Formats: sequence, C-alpha cells, structure tokens
Amino acid sequence: AAPGRPSPVFDLFSACRSALGIDLCCGCMDDVKAVKHTATPPSGPALALRVAHAPLVESGGARIGPFGVGDDVAITDLQSLRALEPLGWRYARAASSSASHFPKGSPRCGIAHNFWRAKVVSSDGDGGFEEHWCLLSSAENPKNRTVDVAQAAAEDAAAVAGYAQAFNAQTARLHNDEEGGSHDADSVVGVRVCVPVVCFAIGGHASQVARPGQAVTLSLYPFSQVTKFVFEGKEEFTELAQAFFHFTAWHSGGKEVVADVQGFEDEDGDIVIVDPFVIRPKPINIGELVGTILPGGEQQQETPSPEQLRFDALAPEVRPAVQGLRPKQAERELQEALRPRRAELRARRRVNGPSPIPVVVATWV
Repeated sequence: AAPGRPSPVFDLFSACRSALGIDLCCGCMDDVKAVKHTATPPSGPALALRVAHAPLVESGGARIGPFGVGDDVAITDLQSLRALEPLGWRYARAASSSASHFPKGSPRCGIAHNFWRAKVVSSDGDGGFEEHWCLLSSAENPKNRTVDVAQAAAEDAAAVAGYAQAFNAQTARLHNDEEGGSHDADSVVGVRVCVPVVCFAIGGHASQVARPGQAVTLSLYPFSQVTKFVFEGKEEFTELAQAFFHFTAWHSGGKEVVADVQGFEDEDGDIVIVDPFVIRPKPINIGELVGTILPGGEQQQETPSPEQLRFDALAPEVRPAVQGLRPKQAERELQEALRPRRAELRARRRVNGPSPIPVVVATWV
C-alpha cells in the first residue's frame, strides 16, 4: 500500500466482518480455557500481513499453507496459550547455560521468540474467504524482527522437511516390502514438518506482535499445544519421533542433527513438527585447519563436535553400545543392543495390526 493509505486488506475484511465472526476452524472449549490473553480487535484485523518468502518443499514431508509470495492475509484472532510455552524452552536453555547444546550465538537459539495461535483469513481465489488456524512467531526484541531472522526459521524447517520426505519414502518402502501395499511418502504414517512462510506486517492494531515493516513467520499448525519429542534426552520415548531423529543423523552422514523435535501427534498417527532446530558444523577456516597440526607434527586430539555431543545426549539408550567403535562394528553392536526392543515392537505389531512404525525404528534407531 502507498504511504498514508490503508492496505486493501483492511477494506477486504472490513466488508466481510460478519462472515469473519463465524468460527469455521478447528478448536474446542479446552483451547479457550487455556488462553492467557486474547487480542480481539474492535474493528479490522489484529494484523495484516504480506507474504515475502515461501520455501519450496516436497509435500511428502511437509505441511504447507495455502499462502504464496505476495499474498495478503489478515489475522483476526491472536491467542497466547500456556500449552505453547514449550516452544520457548530452547531459547531459555541457550540463555541460562553456557554448557547448553543450544548455542546462544545462533539466531535460532539466542534470539528469543514469542508464539501465538492465530486465526488467519485469506482469499480462496474464487471471491470468497477461507480460515486457517496457524502458529505465528515473532522475535521478542523488535530489533530482531527482520527478514533474515525469520528466514532462518523457514530454512531450518525446509531442511527438516527434506529429511522427512526421505524418511517417509523409506518407511513406505519398508512397509510395502514387509506388509504389502502401495504406500508412498504422502500416504504412509510418518513425519510432517510445518514449513512457515515469512511475512512482513503492513498494518493492524497488535503492535506488540509486529509493527509495519517487521517480519514474522506463519505456519499452518491447527493444534493448540506442543509436545517435546526430542529435546534433552529425558522425554517420554516416542517411537516415530526417535526413529526420525536417528534417521536424520544417519542420512546426513552425522553432519546435521535435528535438535528440537516438537509438535503434535495427530489422529492419523503422524508426528507434526513445528519450529525445528538443526545443528550444523561451522565452516572451517584456514586458521583452524592449520591449527589441527601441532608444531612437532603431532595431530591434536580430536574433540567431539557439537553434532556428536548433541546426538550422545539425546540417544543415551544406544550410545554406550557403540562408543569408540568403527562404523561396521558399531552397526553390529547397535543391532544387538536393540534386539530386545525390536522383539517388543514386533510383538506389539502382531497385537495392534500392521504398522510401518516398528519397521523403521528397528532399522534406523
């Protein structure tokens, strides 16, 4: 919109306020009881956003909203829920301890964010409107509400969605081989990553969330709570989430670790991941490369990488069995260590019916 003039999105949704008052989205009374604060605009949307960046990902590992670059959307309801507070634990850990596996210097850990459940209204392309419950995130400090910070979150989610695509495809192949059928990455019970779009505010009265020109992320996430599946190694064991965590470490050759697997297990059995964080090795500079050799020609003792330390912390059940072993020997020892769990999972499958989940756990954990 031109300076001094309201965005067309205000006129668009002002003309349809009566329609917007009808809640056609998912939700229940339990969601309302958990609300600490609800921003209900007296007129016009709480926020008007324009989509600036939308990552391209394959659908087999992602949940993608119907929002494209250049689209204008309106946030008609913002809810701050206690059940979403686990999304902020990563930032709290990074700020509270120098020994945390969540590096404070990373913008994905060191820049605190706030999260809201948001009702989003957008055009349906046929002259009408459609509503979606989404997760909106903005940096706590207004100075950090930049496109670069928001885009880092979108890039992490897109990378994890790529792993999810490969994981689901492998799960489908294993399931088809063992149980029969014609599952693929889209149809098999698996992992879906909510990949956000990056938006900048163009108006609205919820200035505590974002002012015009500031960037936020918007993910299609209809659930009103978040569960930590893999975070500090002390979470309740969830088969599918743990299998995916180990698969990503294997698939990346140990170079990347998905360090914060969080979200919701939906009614279909899918693990829906939101706001994941990927630990990656830092690029090696010339000084570090030269410094790996001591003056006497002796090589310095290798220190564990952040990726290895993080994996060790999150895989306490299997790490002792493979500590210090070569890859092939470690694989044999790992299979032996997991033999009791594999038998347990196969017995459970005989009771509960065919499921692709135990096959993947036995193969990749």
